[in-house]
Amino acid sequence: MGNVFGDPALSAFQQKKLLHEFHTFFDLNKDGTLEWKDFDLARKQVCEMSGWPVGSQRYTDTQSLFIELWRRLQDDGDSDCDGKITCEEWLKMWEKFNANSEKEDKKDAKDKVSEEETTLRIPEWLERYIEYKFNLLDRAADGHIDVDEFEYVISNFGVPAKDARSAFLMFSQGNQKKVDRKYFRELTAEFFRSDDPSSLGNFITGKLEFS
Repeated sequence: MGNVFGDPALSAFQQKKLLHEFHTFFDLNKDGTLEWKDFDLARKQVCEMSGWPVGSQRYTDTQSLFIELWRRLQDDGDSDCDGKITCEEWLKMWEKFNANSEKEDKKDAKDKVSEEETTLRIPEWLERYIEYKFNLLDRAADGHIDVDEFEYVISNFGVPAKDARSAFLMFSQGNQKKVDRKYFRELTAEFFRSDDPSSLGNFITGKLEFS
């Protein structure tokens, strides 16, 4: 796993990763800001892609999840309380989280908390987002993600299928590493927190480079 510590200010590499996530998987209507309508659009897309009809339990659960996700993300990122999160607010939110995490990391070091616990610190809303993303990718609901599932779902967000497949082979270490829920969380935490270009988590969105 890559280093997630250091200067709380975002490097150019981190900014490129975070903005890619913002524009590809969050700002679905491509208007440059995050609003509830982006999350509602994502909810409908997920249910349609998964074949969950209106009124079904999975449909209702997904609706509740996206409402919770938006509320939590809005609490953290909508600094001017206008119901929108801009690219600038998105990046400032992550800088603030990194700064707060750095304080917690120092406290953990003083208290001799294990490195495994500290390197995976992420916001509460992201924990729920990871849960949603894993369930979306695990189309067979068998507890792990395979390359065909990853390629199918990620390509629906505009990522070239060939790139998605290559990215999967990178972070699964040539299909030798099982991509279960625990490993997927580690990879996603790396994507959002790490400043190390060699981290395998950098490939979790299907993009091969952020130069």
